[in-house]
Amino acid sequence: MLNQGLVQVYTGKTREMNLAHIGLSLRATGQNLRTFMMGFLPHPYVDTEDRALSFLKPNIVVERVPLKHIPPDEDLHARDRDTISESLEHVREVLFGGAFDIIILEEINQVIDMGIIPVSTIIDLIKRKPATVELVLTGRNARGEIIEQADLVTEMIEHSREEWSRRIDGSNQEGCVGVITGNGKGKTTYCLGMAMFFATTGIPSSVLQFIKSPRAYGEIIAIERFPNLQIKSMGEGFILGSSKPSKKHKEAARGAWEACLREIFSLRYGLIILDEINVATQLGLVHPDRVREMMFLKPRSLHIILSGRNAHLEMMEHASAVFEMKEIKHPFHKGIRARKGIEF
Repeated sequence: MLNQGLVQVYTGKTREMNLAHIGLSLRATGQNLRTFMMGFLPHPYVDTEDRALSFLKPNIVVERVPLKHIPPDEDLHARDRDTISESLEHVREVLFGGAFDIIILEEINQVIDMGIIPVSTIIDLIKRKPATVELVLTGRNARGEIIEQADLVTEMIEHSREEWSRRIDGSNQEGCVGVITGNGKGKTTYCLGMAMFFATTGIPSSVLQFIKSPRAYGEIIAIERFPNLQIKSMGEGFILGSSKPSKKHKEAARGAWEACLREIFSLRYGLIILDEINVATQLGLVHPDRVREMMFLKPRSLHIILSGRNAHLEMMEHASAVFEMKEIKHPFHKGIRARKGIEF
């Protein structure tokens, strides 16, 4: 059980799906938290998402609104609108039922923006939620009233994306290089969600963490449930404030980069995520020229994601896609510390 449950909002204008809540489910499972997710609108990756989340059972229960018609743009049949409202009543029962630690309302922001559910209804839900339950709202175009009530808000911004790099399930014929950066929360969990999607479709995937030390983080524990997916934490822990990297940090980063190159050119993987590599380059732990060189020399079919705040300009210029997780609100500014199953 969480000692303190907050309200998280993941939103943006881009049609790219933010997978942070998928990665959050993985982390929460590793710390034995229980998650309930209601999917309010269909999206192109529903089947892949459901298969990925099935590996997290029984810690997660996924339900979806049974729409009769797939909505073109913002047009929904009246019967489907009623079904969505009924599903929200079911969510309310689950929220106050005490069986779950995290409640995820997938695509609820878009449903509110379409006028199907009044924003006042969600505000009431936020204000009345149990103090020990984490409430996560996702989807484009979050309303200002909800942002005002939330504890954490991240806006996903698409800076660039080549047309052929669109698919997030590994079905691209040519490997892409993505950059996930920004000062907002959700970069690592987005990457974990992406890795879960790839692994679920049978693509061997690897997550290499450059800053995190080998501790029992939630994702480290839960990722063992997945075939085709591994994670390695090879750092010496976070470097706070203006602290300069120690000799141990430098040696760990050198070893992590060498291991990274071995995995990239081993031809064993379809996706490799270099988590916090952007931070490592900014701190001088890994030279950005080496990363840029790797981007050009990597195997043609390999997908690579470079994550972390303060991404190097040249890496962004040469990437297939660049997404920024922009901080709108962050609970750390209120003195709320990292919580087991949510932040680690």
